Amino acid sequence: MNTKDLERLHRIAFSTPSILKSLPLLIVSFFLIYTLNLNIVNFVFFAVLLAILTPLLKAKFETARYTFFVTFVTLSSILSDSISKVIGSSPNGVFVAFLTSTVLYFVSDSGTIKTLIASTLLSLTLYPKVETLLGIILGVAFILTMDRDFYGYNLKECFKSFLLSWLTNDPNYFERILLRKAEEVRGWVRCLRIGEAKIVTTSFHPGPIRNVGGARLVKMVNSIENAFYLHSPTDHSMNPASSEEVEKIVKSIPCNGIKLSPMEPFEVHGARYTLTVFPFDKLRLIFVSGRKCIDDLPKELNIRSAVVIDAHNAHCENFEPDLRELRDLIEKSLRVKTKSCKLKCLFKKFRVETNSICGSVAILVLDYTNCRYVVVAFDGNNVKLEFRREIERFCEERGFKAIVTSTDNHSKTGITTKFTYLPVGSDERDRVVFKFLEECLKGKTEDCEISFGEREVRVKVAGEKFCKFIERAGVYGLKVAIAYLSLLTLSFILSTMI
Repeated sequence: MNTKDLERLHRIAFSTPSILKSLPLLIVSFFLIYTLNLNIVNFVFFAVLLAILTPLLKAKFETARYTFFVTFVTLSSILSDSISKVIGSSPNGVFVAFLTSTVLYFVSDSGTIKTLIASTLLSLTLYPKVETLLGIILGVAFILTMDRDFYGYNLKECFKSFLLSWLTNDPNYFERILLRKAEEVRGWVRCLRIGEAKIVTTSFHPGPIRNVGGARLVKMVNSIENAFYLHSPTDHSMNPASSEEVEKIVKSIPCNGIKLSPMEPFEVHGARYTLTVFPFDKLRLIFVSGRKCIDDLPKELNIRSAVVIDAHNAHCENFEPDLRELRDLIEKSLRVKTKSCKLKCLFKKFRVETNSICGSVAILVLDYTNCRYVVVAFDGNNVKLEFRREIERFCEERGFKAIVTSTDNHSKTGITTKFTYLPVGSDERDRVVFKFLEECLKGKTEDCEISFGEREVRVKVAGEKFCKFIERAGVYGLKVAIAYLSLLTLSFILSTMI
């Protein structure tokens, strides 16, 4: 599922300037109305009535958006009035009515009838003419354009719920949509404890966006003392549908289970992937790294006899996994026989928040008899390959082999209109990891006990249909954007010519 489609939709729809930019524009626009001898009373009344109706409609207009909207309507009216005078026609409120009806519908927690009545009152306040009602008709036409069902999901309802969740930071609006069509599936939660470190992985996926449903999974796991989440082969169809479903997963984490004994680690190399394998007497921990590119690996790669980790450590566009190579490499890694050995470890977790790191970096040093490894686990959405290689070189110069991995956290997906998620290494502040590594690689490792636990859990997930819907909505969304801009242009022309 391409979650960037969701970001693109809300970025196009409601990217607005801050209050510091909007307020001076509003003052200037009202000054222009006064100097141009337009009916300033009507404009003031429009602004006041909108302020009154906003809470009644449960519209999610904070001060900056309210100010920008009034400013935009005001400046648009000044422009249409000026054009009307030039061509000798009488200005009307078709444009204002269309804009107001569509915006209020999608940003308010009210139905179509209430928002259309409110839009009519607001538009007639500014332009008390019959022609103004044509804008309401065009607004209804656009809303009907978005009233399309794909794979059981309604585009209009989903877009509105998504905007409301984004505007309010309340995931319940969008989670209600997910729960309506959610599929209950049986999944698992695994915990491999190495000394103090608790490596947690699940068959579920940490998505789709910001704070909705499974996007909270990584944060909740990482909030547990000494625990850090790692990404298993899975996809967005396994997104938990709500926060309650995520809590089920977290409460099921089993970190005290069978005791394990360490064996010598090794690597398996392929054309597109490298597998770093940490075997134990009853289980194997396998990190799958992309040599040039990696993203979500299919869930069929999960196996009972190993904890397979999708390292998510080579960011790229349009990733297609090579299943044949992956299966061959995993099967080969299970056949390799190694000897028992001693293991000492050191674990530290650091609090980090940048544009690309979502809260923490965990570092696990594994000091074997004949070799030393370090696992660098970023809480982020994939890793820039150049940055990963720099970390690997840094560790190699100090006698360690590095496995760099990320959580595929989507908590920054759709966080603001002007920001998209970035792979780790995109922010200069991410380089603080070298300071942490220096500290950990010089630290004293200690003998550690190892244990493994696994538990099944039934969770409601978004499902395949939701992923297909998002892909379809991304394609149809372009047509919707074109339709909106066309109707917006038409309404503006009509507001100057009728």
